[in-house]
Amino acid sequence: MPKLIKNGEIVNDTYVWSQDPEETPTTNSIIAAQKWLADKDTLETKVAGIWIEAGDGVDFLEGIDVNQFDMIGVHFPAFADGRGFSYARLLRERHGFKGDIRALGQFIPDQLGYLLRVGFSSFQFNENVDLEKALLLHKPFSVAYQGDVADPRPLFLRR
Repeated sequence: MPKLIKNGEIVNDTYVWSQDPEETPTTNSIIAAQKWLADKDTLETKVAGIWIEAGDGVDFLEGIDVNQFDMIGVHFPAFADGRGFSYARLLRERHGFKGDIRALGQFIPDQLGYLLRVGFSSFQFNENVDLEKALLLHKPFSVAYQGDVADPRPLFLRR
């Protein structure tokens, strides 16, 4: 079973990231958001979640109860593509998503601390990433000056 980092631990991945549009979704599938939008009325089973491609944005989720999903994945096509950071923050703050937001794809362990600050809670790395080493970067800073999704107050207001 594949492993990932979730809530500061290395755990088994109970979901299946479905990247094949022809694949039949199951109750533990994470399917492409655009596929879910196109097929949501005809899907035979409720899926565990959706994943957002880097160019999709999150505006298409306006008016949709995103909390019907256990998790929402955000795909990073390259580690230098920062759109996923904005998507996670918007999912938390604008859309009120309470579930698991998962980073998928080509991000690197050095980005973990920043991904946590914008609302990500789990991280599905490529197979070549050593999860034990990546876990060391899970909380690289004990205190941050700026506010984040967990606590929007800047440091001077937290004293």
